[in-house]
Amino acid sequence: MLHEPARVNLPGGVRVEPVGGGRAGSTLFEFALAEPRSHAAGCGLAWLGGDLADECWGVDAPVSAGREDGVTWRRAGDLLFLAFEQPDDPADDPAAAVEAAYDRLLATAAAAGCRQLLRAWNYLPAINAGAGDAERYRRFCLGRAAALEKAGYGEGELCAGTAIGGDEPLLRVYLLCAPEPGINIENPRQVSAYRYPRQYGPRSPSFARATAITGPGDAMLLMISGTASVVGHRTLHEDDVAAQLEEIIRNLESLMAQSARDLGRPGLAEFGEGSLLRVYVRNADDWPLIEARLRRRWPAARLAGLRGDVCRSDLLVEIEAVSRS
Repeated sequence: MLHEPARVNLPGGVRVEPVGGGRAGSTLFEFALAEPRSHAAGCGLAWLGGDLADECWGVDAPVSAGREDGVTWRRAGDLLFLAFEQPDDPADDPAAAVEAAYDRLLATAAAAGCRQLLRAWNYLPAINAGAGDAERYRRFCLGRAAALEKAGYGEGELCAGTAIGGDEPLLRVYLLCAPEPGINIENPRQVSAYRYPRQYGPRSPSFARATAITGPGDAMLLMISGTASVVGHRTLHEDDVAAQLEEIIRNLESLMAQSARDLGRPGLAEFGEGSLLRVYVRNADDWPLIEARLRRRWPAARLAGLRGDVCRSDLLVEIEAVSRS
């Protein structure tokens, strides 16, 4: 059963509403998680349940919109949301297509004066298909890194990110950008993804563990990347979804504690009312166990369960989150 919307007050009058849409003209962007809608971004993943059917990122400011070079954009003040979608054959090597997509997105952001990346979402089919360096996720990472390198982005300019596989034959990339950078946070339990050793592919994944935005009104938003059962750089608890979930909880607790220390915001140490969690589950039958455990640990947080493939074939669940203080 869906609850009444709880709003997250964000910098510059931005808010996130986890149920339904915003007021007319006030939506910067929206993710329709339970049911696809033509005006909203989508993941292309089957809905498993929860009380977070939609994420509506609203603004108390005028929103302009347009489309250029295949990139759809929406802007309110200094916040720019970019969306790119195109067919993606699961049998193809995605590297060149991903590089070209990011080339367009980054060029659009730069032309708008919003070069700084705050959050990225990536969805593509058959993410684990292919052996060794031919795996589609490794090829995705290669294409993304090539585009970022060409555009002059360094490690410190990466942002929170998610990359998930599904069954829909579409490449979907969404970026939230601004003129000024956010504050990146790394997890002391994990090697930074952009510094993974060569065994995980020719190019390391290009994302930070979390990105925070600060702004007027003493508001702060923490956007946490997709987080899995990885300690150091290694997968733990292969084939054990319950144990993987406990490791994810420890990783999230560690990352939130680090965020609270780095940012001087004790309220970021826990998920509370207004926190939003998207939970990507490889095997749909595992969702009831996962949901029950997360409800016990963070009863006030909103949850969305989605059937998706995690970037490593031995990972069974991944969680991304939005929180505030």
